[in-house]
Amino acid sequence: MKIKFRDLIPILFVAALVVVMDVAVMPILVGYYRQIPAVVFFSDFVVILLAGLAGIFFAPRVGCPLWRRHSINSSTLGRAAYFSAMLGFSVVVINTVVNLVYFMGYRSHTLQVSPWLALLTPEIALAISFRAALNEELLFRLFLFPLVAWIVSRLIHSQELSLVTGALASSIVYGLIHPGFLMAFLVGLALVYVYYRSGLLSAMTVHFFADAIPFVAISTML
Repeated sequence: MKIKFRDLIPILFVAALVVVMDVAVMPILVGYYRQIPAVVFFSDFVVILLAGLAGIFFAPRVGCPLWRRHSINSSTLGRAAYFSAMLGFSVVVINTVVNLVYFMGYRSHTLQVSPWLALLTPEIALAISFRAALNEELLFRLFLFPLVAWIVSRLIHSQELSLVTGALASSIVYGLIHPGFLMAFLVGLALVYVYYRSGLLSAMTVHFFADAIPFVAISTML
């Protein structure tokens, strides 16, 4: 199975969008990465480009979609798509409630653990949410999930078990890089399901709103 040229264009577009979002959230990134802006721009572009290329190579080999799932014809797949939409909505609602309740209850501690929150404005909140939706969904759902699933499938020759292993591995790593491992792990699993059933665009949409709503609300409380 060859990588088609038309599949490369969206990856380049996403990589370029991440750089644009880097510019918008530079006050946060400089303090977080402690690198000069040009290095951040270049490294983010290259990482997203390479992960995207690997993702479009491995994803079809384990039955994963790219941007959207095309073959929802049967009633079974239709119900799966409906459940995916409901699950995505639940992720947005639950993540919003948990983040806002925790911030209001432990404001000082939250700002101490995540000092970048103090730099949030509504505009930066939207930009950082868009950036996270782009690069994290591409890295963890399009790249890491299919990659691990493909490796496991070479060893045990079971698509179901390989997909489960890929989902768990992707969600564990996703949880480890976020505060609150258990919550992030469960959100990661939900986003894997949304991606697998509906495609990357759906997972990115859920991720964006799950971050943007609480971040914008927090920015108005500062």
